[in-house]
This record gives sequence, C-alpha cells and structure tokens, in this order.
Amino acid sequence: MSGEYQMRKTIGKCFRSVTDNFNGVVRIYGSPYTYRVINGIPEKGAMLEVVDFSSTELFVTVNNYLFESDVNYIDNP
Repeated sequence: MSGEYQMRKTIGKCFRSVTDNFNGVVRIYGSPYTYRVINGIPEKGAMLEVVDFSSTELFVTVNNYLFESDVNYIDNP
C-alpha cells in the first residue's frame, strides 16, 4: 500500500486534541501521523478534523461541531 493511499484514507477523520499545540502526533489505522492545525485555535480536548495532507504531515482544522459518536471519530489516547 502506498503512503499517499494511507494519507488519503485519513481525510475526514476526527479526533480530540490532547494538547493545545499547533503540531502533534495522532495514531490512525495503527500508524502514527504528524499533524498541523491550519485553521482555528487548538485547545486540549478540542475536536480536530483532517482536511488535507502533504508528503510529511496531515493538515487539520478545529471543528467542535463533531462528536465522538461520529462515524469518522478516531480515539487518540
């Protein structure tokens, strides 16, 4: 499986931020991905949604309208 295919599968996934940093790491489908918040102000516990990616990281936005019950929610311990 190519890396781009794996990255593309993360689009639309959401998870809770564990810090208030603009950069971090999230595990999706068992693989760690670095992410960068490109829209909104991250807070601990804020819902982040993957909207795009580059060859090295995921781009996420703060979207507190999403909930853990969303089908695309990923638990980020």
